Amino acid sequence: MNKVESFYNMCKFGIIEVNTRREKDIDQIIDDMSRMPMFYGITLNEIEGVRNRIKADMSITLRLGDCIEGEGHYEKWFLTRKSKLEMRYWNRYKMYLEKEKGFHINVVNGIDDILDKLTDLLGDPKSDYEFSRRGLVVGDVQSGKTSNYIGLMCKAADAGYNIIILLTGMIERLRKQTQMRVDEGFTGRKSAAAIKKDNNRNASIGVGNYDNKICPIVLTSTEKDFKTATARSVNFNFESVKDPVLFVVKKNVTTLRQLNNWIRTFNQNGNEKINKSLLLIDDESDNASINTNKENQDPTSINGNMRDLLNIFKKSSYIGFTATPFANIFIQPETDDDMFKEDLFPKDYIYSLDAPSNYIGARDIFNEDGKNRNMLVEINEFEIEQCIPKKHKNDFRIKEIPSDLKEAIYTFFLANTIRDLRGDEKTHRSMLINVSRFTNVQNELYEIVNSFVKEIQYSVSLYGKLSFDEAKKNNHISMLQSVFNKFYDSIEFNWNDIQDKLCESIASIVVVVVNKDHDGTLNYEEYKSGLRVIAIGGLSLSRGLTLEGLIVSYFYRNSKMYDTLMQMGRWFGYRKGYEDLCKIWMTEESISWYEHISMATDELKEEIKQYQDTGLTPKDFGLRVRADITSLIVTARNKMRTSSLVKTSISLSGNFVETPQLFSDVDNNQFNNKQVKLFVEKIKNNKIPLSKMRNSVGFYDVNKEIIIEFLESCKIPLLGLYDVNILKDFINDYPNKELDYWDVAFVSGESNDKFIEIEDEKIKLVKRSFSIRNNNRIIQIGGKKNRLGGSYDTIYALNDNQINEVKKNVAVIRGEKKSLNQRDYLIYTKRKPLLLIYPIELKDIKEKETPESIQVKEKLENIPIIGISLNIPKLNSYVNKTARYQVNKIYIDALENEYLDNCEDEEEYED
Repeated sequence: MNKVESFYNMCKFGIIEVNTRREKDIDQIIDDMSRMPMFYGITLNEIEGVRNRIKADMSITLRLGDCIEGEGHYEKWFLTRKSKLEMRYWNRYKMYLEKEKGFHINVVNGIDDILDKLTDLLGDPKSDYEFSRRGLVVGDVQSGKTSNYIGLMCKAADAGYNIIILLTGMIERLRKQTQMRVDEGFTGRKSAAAIKKDNNRNASIGVGNYDNKICPIVLTSTEKDFKTATARSVNFNFESVKDPVLFVVKKNVTTLRQLNNWIRTFNQNGNEKINKSLLLIDDESDNASINTNKENQDPTSINGNMRDLLNIFKKSSYIGFTATPFANIFIQPETDDDMFKEDLFPKDYIYSLDAPSNYIGARDIFNEDGKNRNMLVEINEFEIEQCIPKKHKNDFRIKEIPSDLKEAIYTFFLANTIRDLRGDEKTHRSMLINVSRFTNVQNELYEIVNSFVKEIQYSVSLYGKLSFDEAKKNNHISMLQSVFNKFYDSIEFNWNDIQDKLCESIASIVVVVVNKDHDGTLNYEEYKSGLRVIAIGGLSLSRGLTLEGLIVSYFYRNSKMYDTLMQMGRWFGYRKGYEDLCKIWMTEESISWYEHISMATDELKEEIKQYQDTGLTPKDFGLRVRADITSLIVTARNKMRTSSLVKTSISLSGNFVETPQLFSDVDNNQFNNKQVKLFVEKIKNNKIPLSKMRNSVGFYDVNKEIIIEFLESCKIPLLGLYDVNILKDFINDYPNKELDYWDVAFVSGESNDKFIEIEDEKIKLVKRSFSIRNNNRIIQIGGKKNRLGGSYDTIYALNDNQINEVKKNVAVIRGEKKSLNQRDYLIYTKRKPLLLIYPIELKDIKEKETPESIQVKEKLENIPIIGISLNIPKLNSYVNKTARYQVNKIYIDALENEYLDNCEDEEEYED
């Protein structure tokens, strides 16, 4: 490590020690460090460079994320008790993240806050009552989910959880990698040594270097998954130990069955549940955990064993972690399976994590305006099809590799050299080649790539130190210089710098195959000075496995499932100091697929964000995944048995959207009343007079910008199945002028003594029946019909001639005796769009009253509840634009009950 890098690290640790974010303090620490004798000779420019680098680090942020919670869990037990806990597991993990893993203090503090909330959601292990919690955490691919769930393990152990089981993927290599990280972040000792009861101090690693007196009991290791014989040799049961017991287990039927049997045999008294607390963390929870069998069949073996495991304990909390939650949201939320009880549907919470601001994800690479779009390089599909066709069989023989794969290898050689010139000599660097799912083809590709790599290394060793005119006579050096000019000509070094360092930087590059035939070939831990590797593989490189310091990727695969494609994206993550060097080769079609999946994933996470303040639970709202590209499917078809593919209209021509669900708290309702007053003031400032409308008042010809601003300002859980952003886009994107100006009406009701004032006009409140939902957070207006308005509400702003025109047209189409409904007044006369504002008084519901409904009614006694209805007339340029979505069962049920499809059966309210 050079002197500048050492200076940077010393300054960073000094800032961590005093835990400061103040710029004045940071400057002082940097100045003090620069005067230390060990940094004599460092230049002012280098000091300023470090200062700027540290302040750039300080700008890295991590948002708390978004969470939808289920019913019946509002006790913040962990935050209440945290001050009384020693938090030894967490405190040493926090130090480890900051001092060894290089996490910035802002990120660690953000993780701390997130894990406080997640631990609260788990359920209190010290409680007197039984519980069975189910939750899901959604992150981004390669964004640091492992750090989050290891941190959660630490806080759970501090809070008193007895048994922690971490389920990894289905491949032993991935389980070993995860076990090593858990050893470093949670156990603090090498697990193999811990099982052998080797108390040698050299066995301490990671967090053990900060506090080696903490000794959780470990029954799996980097050498072995759970084995009944190993567990028996330890000779204990859960009652006899005070420290938490840890298992890191892959999702394997035999292993899970053995674990279940051992727990039952040594810890369970008959059929009585074990009086201990279990935390079951399911990494990559969309993979293998899902019950893919039909409803009338027993669950799949892995899923059944997981459910069985959870039901052994009186207190159990299941939490799934995934970056591709598509399969999870299609789990059937209810099940009649008495034997295995409830499935793993995240009924209690769905938490959407935000990645730190320095994370490079799909939206950064694949969006048209993504900041890292320049990483993409298109594969010449015609050429690669001649060399390695996308559709090939296990016995396919590779004769040569395409020229752009050679170009990618040259790029990796150059990137290694540039990183060395930047002072990062002891860092891991990786290249990914993923072009086949077949082991035989991967092994054959290894031979060809390895020969090509050795050719380059040999050529550079012979010609690299010659003058460029002499060196370029060698084809490989000439090609390296050509690739440098193509991709890296704008970096801080010139070709002479590169050529001078090239031989030293590329000599240690190795090629490995990562598959079942070559277990253990990719082990970064064995290379303390940094491994430089080209990794060839398929499945093992497609999920869970981290390629350290990934710079170059060459990807040519034909999977058509969202989750599989996203998990193959090992190129997402953190690329501090070298993101300008990263390149990804893929076809134009694959790029378009990733663009689409990125949009679908962001849209799904946006829906979670939208619903977090609604009071709705994971069981109450329907999630949908955009499925516009017919050549792609969301996830495996057997994981979507209870889902459906639907077309959702994003046009509202001749339709209405209203808000039958409203918040029940005082603050939100007071806020909405204030927004109504500000809305009226803004209309008046635009010189629009208040007008009489039927038995109420309103405004004619209000500009759509004012309407949209009002919609965005109000705090309302839902606008039917549409959110404000969709409404805004629909209004703004409509090509003609019909939605430019709106009428606004305040619906007047039958209240005798309650009203709101609009200028000098008193508007009687509308009385509505109601019920209370979701732990008293939501008022459901209109009873079973789930309706805010009535059949004739859209009559507002119409004159007598327009009303008669509607009646006449309906009589011709449906007959004179047919009653009119809300949409008729939108379809059968020419009119402007209408915004209806409902000031509501809650009705006495007498025989249906509950203590909760009485409480809500009393606290809102003197506060009008504001409801909204948007009514769009039939549009001249109406084009029924639709989007295809794969939707879960809850969403399907909501569609079936959606009031827009049942307007002729509306409940009518009397004024």
